[in-house]
Amino acid sequence: MTMTILHMRKTHLYVSLLLHFFHYSYSQKTCPNCGSLEVPYPLSINPDCGNRDYSIRCNPHSQKLYLDTLNGSSYVILRFMASFRRMVVQPSPWLPGTCVTQDMPISEGLWLNQTLPFNVTSSNTIFLFNCSPRLLISPLNCTPSSLCHKYLHSSGHVDAKRELQCASGLDPCCTFVAGGMPSAYKIRLHSSGCRAFRSILHLDAEKPANEWEEGLEIQWSPPPEPHCRSQSDCSGASTCSPSGKNGVFCCFCNRDYYWNQTLGTCMKKKKKKHSGIVLKMSIGIVLFLAFTIVMIAVTLKRSGRFSTRARLAKTREDILKSNNGGKPAKMFCLKEIKKATNGFSKDRILGHGGFGEVYKGELRDGTIVAVKSAKVGNVKSTEQVLNEVEILSQVNHRNLVKILGCCVEAEQPLMIYEYISNGTLHDHLHGKYSTFLDWKTRLKIASQTAEALAYLHSAAYPPIYHRDVKSTNILLDKEFDVKVSDFGLSRLACPGLSHVSTCAQGTLGYLDPEYFRSYQLTDKSDVYSFGVVLLELLTSQKAVDFSRDEDSVNLVVYVIQRANNGSVAEVVDRRLLGEEEPLTRVMTGMNTFLELALACLREKKAERPCMKDVVQHLNSLLK
Repeated sequence: MTMTILHMRKTHLYVSLLLHFFHYSYSQKTCPNCGSLEVPYPLSINPDCGNRDYSIRCNPHSQKLYLDTLNGSSYVILRFMASFRRMVVQPSPWLPGTCVTQDMPISEGLWLNQTLPFNVTSSNTIFLFNCSPRLLISPLNCTPSSLCHKYLHSSGHVDAKRELQCASGLDPCCTFVAGGMPSAYKIRLHSSGCRAFRSILHLDAEKPANEWEEGLEIQWSPPPEPHCRSQSDCSGASTCSPSGKNGVFCCFCNRDYYWNQTLGTCMKKKKKKHSGIVLKMSIGIVLFLAFTIVMIAVTLKRSGRFSTRARLAKTREDILKSNNGGKPAKMFCLKEIKKATNGFSKDRILGHGGFGEVYKGELRDGTIVAVKSAKVGNVKSTEQVLNEVEILSQVNHRNLVKILGCCVEAEQPLMIYEYISNGTLHDHLHGKYSTFLDWKTRLKIASQTAEALAYLHSAAYPPIYHRDVKSTNILLDKEFDVKVSDFGLSRLACPGLSHVSTCAQGTLGYLDPEYFRSYQLTDKSDVYSFGVVLLELLTSQKAVDFSRDEDSVNLVVYVIQRANNGSVAEVVDRRLLGEEEPLTRVMTGMNTFLELALACLREKKAERPCMKDVVQHLNSLLK
């Protein structure tokens, strides 16, 4: 009997040791289930499992998982997609009898801690409800055709009473943002903004609204090796070693093992076994392929066929000729441009943009030029540069930047134009240069910019709509004469038609709200953007500035509010009033200047002046 008991104890000890070894040789970090949901690594629901930087919460009573966010809000986790490192959470419930979600009064929406490894993905389409009309100066689509109305009316998630509370014309308004929010860490609600939100995953506008999947997708970043205090904290395939960061130790995988981020463990590398026959066959195949490639290359060279780059260059050149009446810009060879920019050296970069980079170069004859390069592999960027070459090849005005030619041999097309040495209007207004622009210089800049736009709208044939008028696209030479640049988004008008139908593009703060809503581009869209530039000249403030009060982030809103309150003097740059001119005369000119700017910024495009009229008003101010 005693022998039997001893045998059973030994057996129990062996089993325990075996389980202990298995526990440390595979994954000691994965957390237990919470209710019916499996908790994937590295998510952690207690200090003894997962990675504590990836904390979520398991409610022991409801057996539901929650993602806790900043400022006190929590969101129920509906499901995980562990292989994609993503989870779907349920947006906050409605407050009874209102179109306000519970997270609005608690935390003003969803706010993720940017120091933690969670962020909102671009798979979400965010619907914003019960929005204040003060936001309408920004480009929000509050029209009845907006998808947010389809959600409210047909999804089956909103009753008729709440539907009216969420959106009833322009007050309140509802809108939507596709591809996630501008910030991957917050969906902001506010009592004077939008008061509720909902999210749809992978929205398909062709499907009925009751088939849309509601939920907010959150992703987490790949986990690093776990921290450790001693070797006992690590699995058998890893070693507790210093990480080199403030004395922190981590479980690093041993040789012939690698860290599997999904399973949270060290996995053995697979060794490839090669027999002598396989090796000989591989060498034979490689030699045969190499010989074949050499023969094909020789054959192609002898037959005189174009290389891929040559064919691409020919295609681009043909496109420019067909779009430009057979009179394209001068074609530079790639070798010459490389030499001019010192091999596209980083110290030659003048600036960056959504299109790519601009380099400073010097041609063989000593001419200093600017070279604009499209982004490698970016089709839209390439189209913009080619479009700019096409547009600038057709115009000639003293206040438009002059194109010298282009290069289509490179992997990405290059545009070569005159070098303007004194930076942009934006640089001078907002502190990059110490030189202060006095009132007469600002009037001159406004007048010359208006003349350039009037030329594009009235003298060019067909007319040209710039579509991206802003202070960063107004270059200044040493005499502070204007050169309007960046025609990548410009469009040729269609003779006989009042507008060009195109997807709304431009820069926030300058974008015509009527163009954004209707997708109808006209010359009055440029007039609106120019009105914003006039406000920048008058106030020396940025078109969009988050350091201003929340209600004044948009410069147009900021100025209109003070103009309506009779506080115009508050918005004028006070340094402009200290000149030799009599103060009364200067203020009269500035008031007229402000009236012109506000006329350009009228909500309805039909009420805005044309650029020819704007030129006349500015010239009279100059005189």
